[in-house]
Amino acid sequence: MNLLFLDQNVFELLGLENLAPEKKENLLAQMNDVLSDRILLRIFDEISDDEKADFEKLADNGASQKELTDFLNKILDIRPIIIEEVTEFKKRLAGDIKNLEASLQ
Repeated sequence: MNLLFLDQNVFELLGLENLAPEKKENLLAQMNDVLSDRILLRIFDEISDDEKADFEKLADNGASQKELTDFLNKILDIRPIIIEEVTEFKKRLAGDIKNLEASLQ
């Protein structure tokens, strides 16, 4: 799941706006992976076992990311979950940075 919501603003939040482009890309990919996992866990908490099985069958049969997202959107509106998880992730990052800065002083 490519989370376009997690954009360059996160680098400003972390004070990493001057990071080399290839390092930004790598870090962004890692953050997207973490967020994708968190979002799927939240979605799986909300759907039935049969719906989970149908999703897993689609994924195992090589469905595209768009097909999987479309399938989930037919079951529930995943946008609020995505927005909540991205927002919470950014808040945690900001808090971690503040704590790190405080511990270094």
